[in-house]
Amino acid sequence: MVVIYTEDIDITTNIVMDWLSVLYNGEVKRINTDFFQIPTEDEYFIDISESIDVKAIWYRRPGRRPLPIRTIPEDLLIEKIDNTKLLALLMHSANKEIENINACDLANKYKAENILGGPLRYEVNKFQVLRIAKDIGIDIPKSILTNSKAKLIDFYNECNGELISKMHDMLLCDINETHSTYATYTEKIELSFINNLPDYFFIGHFQEKLEKEYEIRSFYLDGDVFSMAMFSQKDQRTSVDFRRYNRENMNRRVTYKLPSVLEDQIRMLMQKLNLNCGSIDIVKTKDRYVFLEVNPVGQFGFVTGACNYHLHKKIAEYLIQ
Repeated sequence: MVVIYTEDIDITTNIVMDWLSVLYNGEVKRINTDFFQIPTEDEYFIDISESIDVKAIWYRRPGRRPLPIRTIPEDLLIEKIDNTKLLALLMHSANKEIENINACDLANKYKAENILGGPLRYEVNKFQVLRIAKDIGIDIPKSILTNSKAKLIDFYNECNGELISKMHDMLLCDINETHSTYATYTEKIELSFINNLPDYFFIGHFQEKLEKEYEIRSFYLDGDVFSMAMFSQKDQRTSVDFRRYNRENMNRRVTYKLPSVLEDQIRMLMQKLNLNCGSIDIVKTKDRYVFLEVNPVGQFGFVTGACNYHLHKKIAEYLIQ
């Protein structure tokens, strides 16, 4: 059996499963991980000391979060509790318990020698990754975390007025009523914006704005690096953040080969992060390759589509080897 942890709407999973239906005669079990909720009417049972043996596990998108407990059911309490602090601590404890059960369920229900991705590696701390990349010798952009207007102005001047703000975690919300999507993007920061800030504000992540020739999206799969160049700087709409897609005039995308030294450094980085797959973003300037981030569960469909890498098939083959 091949077990796939993913999301209900993930098209990438659908395509890989299509390939598995052609290449593999065994069972494929898809587990959608959008939410985890303790069942109240169905039986739930896991023997913590045992796991079910399977051929392979693909943690495509295992970022399942438990539905939070917001109230303690009265039938679980021996007596009514009126102390708000105690109730808050009880709810915090109950939610931590569900988080731990969820993590155990993801990591231990099945076991296999052939595993792609990881149950608890669906996201990384991008600030720490930048530091690890720098220690390996990979070039990274000047980056700061600050809540100080004065420090931000100093950094703005250090970057010669070329500055962006960038969230660690991307917010993406589909609005069903209007058939639209709300998303956060990287933005260029102007001095007029900084001047209107209070002396202290919520801590923000700021980076130098790179003068790019093109962007590179690489997909890492068990030691192999598949790269694509995107000429996003040719369009004003996508020049700061290529995810602001211009549907009427999409960015040109071509097959790309990174320098062998950089590919070796990427392999070192992924090994240090204990990742055997992931999507990597790099900017090519006039004289630099600058690493931006790695996403363990990032999309790669547009890379394989533009470059004919057949990555969906390669993943299917990896799972059944």
